[in-house]
Amino acid sequence: MNVLIVESAAKGRTLKRYLAEDWEVVATGGHVETLPDDRKKYGKEAKKAYWANRPGELPTPPWVWTDRGEKAVERILAAGGEHPVFWIATDPDREGEFIAWCLDRLLSDHGPTHRVAFQEVTEEAVKEAIEHPRRVDQGMVDSALVRKFLDRLVGFRTSKMASAIVGRGASMGRVQTPTLGFVVERELEREAFVPTPYFEVRARAEGQAMQVRFHGRGDPERWRDAAGNTSLVRTFDGAAAQQAFDALSSAGRVTLARIQERTPRPRKPQPPFSTDTLLQDGGSRLGWSPRKTSALASMLYEAGHITYIRTDSTRLAAQAVTAARGIVKADFGEEYLGPEAKGNVASGPSQDAHEAIRPTRLQVPEVGLEDEDARRLYRLIRARTLASQMAPSTSAARDVEATCAGLDRPLTGTLSWRTFLGWEAAYREFEPQRPTAPPDVPLAEGAVWTLDPGREGEPNPELVEDETRPPARYRAHTLIKAMKDAGIGRPSTYSRTVDKLEERGYVQEEDGAVAPTVRGRAVWLDAAPLYARGAEHEDRAELFSPEFTATMETGLDQVAAGEVQAPERWEAWRDRVRDLHEAARERRNAGGSTPKQHQMLGRLLANLTDASDVGPIPEDLEGLSYRDAQDLTARLRQAGVEPAPSPAQLDYVDTLLEDLALDEEELGDILGEGGIESIRTTSQASRILDVLSALYEERRPPSAKQRKFIEGLLKETGTSEAEAAELVGVPSLDELTGGSEGTASALIDELEARKKATAGAPA
Repeated sequence: MNVLIVESAAKGRTLKRYLAEDWEVVATGGHVETLPDDRKKYGKEAKKAYWANRPGELPTPPWVWTDRGEKAVERILAAGGEHPVFWIATDPDREGEFIAWCLDRLLSDHGPTHRVAFQEVTEEAVKEAIEHPRRVDQGMVDSALVRKFLDRLVGFRTSKMASAIVGRGASMGRVQTPTLGFVVERELEREAFVPTPYFEVRARAEGQAMQVRFHGRGDPERWRDAAGNTSLVRTFDGAAAQQAFDALSSAGRVTLARIQERTPRPRKPQPPFSTDTLLQDGGSRLGWSPRKTSALASMLYEAGHITYIRTDSTRLAAQAVTAARGIVKADFGEEYLGPEAKGNVASGPSQDAHEAIRPTRLQVPEVGLEDEDARRLYRLIRARTLASQMAPSTSAARDVEATCAGLDRPLTGTLSWRTFLGWEAAYREFEPQRPTAPPDVPLAEGAVWTLDPGREGEPNPELVEDETRPPARYRAHTLIKAMKDAGIGRPSTYSRTVDKLEERGYVQEEDGAVAPTVRGRAVWLDAAPLYARGAEHEDRAELFSPEFTATMETGLDQVAAGEVQAPERWEAWRDRVRDLHEAARERRNAGGSTPKQHQMLGRLLANLTDASDVGPIPEDLEGLSYRDAQDLTARLRQAGVEPAPSPAQLDYVDTLLEDLALDEEELGDILGEGGIESIRTTSQASRILDVLSALYEERRPPSAKQRKFIEGLLKETGTSEAEAAELVGVPSLDELTGGSEGTASALIDELEARKKATAGAPA
């Protein structure tokens, strides 16, 4: 039996339609093997930051199953039968190649294996790939291995430091931390920002926007902000602004004094989408989060509508260029064709030699999916692909200058309109509509324009008194642009990195923007700088600077391309990170006390009743050195002082009490007469949490997923609710408990056993 192995079940369902009956398609659900990280399961191997290697070779760590890896391989072997042939069609990128390498090792003893890769989930592409199988690309695998080893080394070593400085559970990472740095540094810019006041006077005449120009270009008194940026239409002089406003209000009209034609500038189309530009457009044009855009793009890819979605490339295959240009010529006319007949060429570092993201069948203007947002994203991808092969749009513009009775300063404005739509013709759904003809107003010196009537909320003329704003916070899609511009991260990590920062509590959303939390600031400002070369170095954190991380990414690309030997690159980075970590430890030990130490000392001192056995306690705890804070903590513990419960412990107690809704008698039995205020020590809080957690496990209701599963099994097996309740010894199904050890789980096991027995019974 031929077994085609993919990562996604949705992609598998699409591919199954293209293959003959002697083919099975099995999805792994992602990675099947990983590095050990569970200390209870794997002991000392899970504690290692890296594994030793012989010179000229990469480390050979013990690979362990992912959560679903073993079952996935079992399904693959079962599907293959007695004489299997395995066709490994994991994604065509670095991670997909690593998964293929794992599967090749695991399956090669059971039957022949072939690596097949395709950029689009279409019948033609899949059959072409099967006709031309290849071996696993060892350069790509080595690059993936070095990345995993490097991420492990940086993450394990530096996260211990972050936990020591910031608090338990804090972490740092090779890509995650520089990305956090963008957010924190922008916040510091905002906090240091000095607003500059200004006045402006605006007016609309004959539908055209104009502003009073208060200064000439050479005016030494012209308005400028704190950064030295100047503006000719802003002024510090409130009296001058009021006089201009009064003159315009009184006159009600302006007279054109000068009209100047502006040199037309063609607006070129952008290249087809790569991953980062798709995520950016999803945010800026459609208002979606990177997570949503990624999910919709995956849906389109797995259904066979677009090419592979994780790519740095902006190239198009020759046949795609030909198809796009044919559609442009037929739908818009030959004059809309761009001057270049070739596809666009990617610039900068590229993870793989992929195509750009484009429709697999450009002649299809709309896809038949139920999800309207997915259809809209498809139309955007198609528009961008067609536009990339189209001519620039061109515009005409006129700069106008007008005078007004009683006003000794001119008003200025610009009129513009499209003279040729070019590529914008393909973008009508997504681009704002711009005029395609000059405005119907007199355009001659001496012409009089009447001011438009003002409306509620839109006065005309308008006197604006305001001040400059601090730089805007990043939004998720603009943060991805910053990552791309700095050369950190890769297509498969952009969206996930941003999500991870939020999941770990380092950033939070505020009015659609990304703002750092107190914890996130501490990671970047207190822990990360320990990995700089020295205080005199201008980088806050060399290991976590975008430049250092980008150099690593470029090095991984060189390994993938076979330009650099993987062991050589790994050993150099391993030693560099190890040296930086040792230097960071020395800086920490020689430096001031940390936020984590301050928190622990506060909890210990809250329970100190007799200071005679402890010795002197300084008033300024935050002024202690790292070593002095360690010494004071040790003295308090030696004196038998136990720390007060942590805020996290008390919050969890509160949450469990709220979920359990205990009566007063039960509360008294668990907490005592003083209630939650009587919890004085961390060990006392831990004991109470153990009791509450056990009680919660006993009482918590089944999850929605469990309830739905039980309903389905009841129908399939013809079991009544009363009979089902009796199977697990509860009065009714309303009394079922959730969790893996609850009666709902037990009932599911019983009903599944019935289902199997029924299926195996003779007809």
